[in-house]
Amino acid sequence: MTIKHLSAYLIAAFLSLFLIQSVSAIQLSGTTDIHDPSTIVRDGDRFWTFGTGGGANNFPINALYSYDLINWQRGPSPIPRNTYPNWINSKVPGFDGNFWAPDLIEMNGRFYLYYSAFSATSGMRSAIGVMVTDSLNNPNWRDLGMIVSTIDEPRSSANEPVNAIDAGVFRDANNNVWIVYGSHYAGLYMVQINPATGLRLNNTRHGVVGNNGRWSEFEAAQVQYINGYYYMFVNLGECCAGNQSTYYIVVGRSTSPTGPYLDKNGRSLWDYGGSEVLSTSGNYIGPGHFGYLNNNGQHLASIHYYDGTTATGWPGRLDLLQINMSNGWPTFTRNFTLNPIGQPNNNTAPIANGTYRITPVHSNKALDVANCASSDGSNVQQWSWLNNDCQKWQVTNVGNGYYRISPVVAPTKALDVDGISTADGANIMLWEYWGGEGQQFRFQSAGSGKWRIIARHSNKCLDVSGVSQNDGANINQWSCISNSTNQQFQMTRVQ
Repeated sequence: MTIKHLSAYLIAAFLSLFLIQSVSAIQLSGTTDIHDPSTIVRDGDRFWTFGTGGGANNFPINALYSYDLINWQRGPSPIPRNTYPNWINSKVPGFDGNFWAPDLIEMNGRFYLYYSAFSATSGMRSAIGVMVTDSLNNPNWRDLGMIVSTIDEPRSSANEPVNAIDAGVFRDANNNVWIVYGSHYAGLYMVQINPATGLRLNNTRHGVVGNNGRWSEFEAAQVQYINGYYYMFVNLGECCAGNQSTYYIVVGRSTSPTGPYLDKNGRSLWDYGGSEVLSTSGNYIGPGHFGYLNNNGQHLASIHYYDGTTATGWPGRLDLLQINMSNGWPTFTRNFTLNPIGQPNNNTAPIANGTYRITPVHSNKALDVANCASSDGSNVQQWSWLNNDCQKWQVTNVGNGYYRISPVVAPTKALDVDGISTADGANIMLWEYWGGEGQQFRFQSAGSGKWRIIARHSNKCLDVSGVSQNDGANINQWSCISNSTNQQFQMTRVQ
């Protein structure tokens, strides 16, 4: 969030009924007024997003939730009115109690909210902190302290200060967690997060977006890994001016989470590059603050925009768009149909990290690496239980209700849908784990201690081919079929 025009946001009215969903476009309804929305994260039967607050006396952090991604309601602020963590006083003198631009991520079964505090009372001062809760639906927020601050961060090579706001938290292909942050001034930087604590892992800092450390106007960055590239989405233009806003989103991509991020012309985003991907369109004015949601294999973007149907464009509103990829670059559309949102993740993320025997219900055999191989492309089958490391599987939560499943015999590999195919019959094999959606699965309860194992990218089930009960029967993916026991598995801890 930019430092300009903040007062306009604080006096924005609440949103009444907006629009109903149509066949040709996704149009959100209910209470959708929000600015700088966080990544949307699911907890049980609800989706949550958090945004810049509506004032210390009102709601210091905005919270919205939805059961269907269409109709939204206001939830409780994670921070009570007129209160905030004591550490902020020394890092952000003059802070008024209204928090900006939070971001949300699930790590190890807990939900971490990274928030921004800003003050211009004694020159520009800002900081990002983090709080955690065991549940978004029944929250018990605890503050964990500071991640970065203007006071503590070294200035850029051009002697510009770092504006420590606009957190964007993401995972890389190796399940490392990073936070990108910054607005104007010295540019945008990235540091690594320790997923066990939610705090900064080390003092290493990477400059990723800006003007080579000189003044720039970038802000509101977020990174998403899609099909082999990290995509950096970031805003330029004038924010927070209602229908006068000129905010727009640009993108660059990299094969490394820390960059360099290059635009379509090969120019680095650290050198003021960026290819425009989303700007004002009709009544959707000044789109900004990109967030990513994988909805059962459907790539979605969440943003805020200013409403051209009102006299001023205020309040900022939540919007969802579908991301399509064209020649390796993202495009956006509002004309799409939501994929089914599936079962709530209190049924889709119930498995504790550990080592398991995975037993097909129909055959009572075991998921097995053929010939006990450990190379990329090794086949996965069912076989009679031998109690060896080829039949024991390390199950690891990678967040948002999804898991990596790796054989003990080859722990750097993982179950992988061949070619990231979405087709029925696509083979399940081993491949070096790189964090792709074809290597991540969710567990859906089939009742009585049985589970469906569902691929993230395709929303299809692991399946024993032909309902065979024979040793060596192949494992593939197939459209989920209710009550098909060759698509149901028992999970038994073995270590």
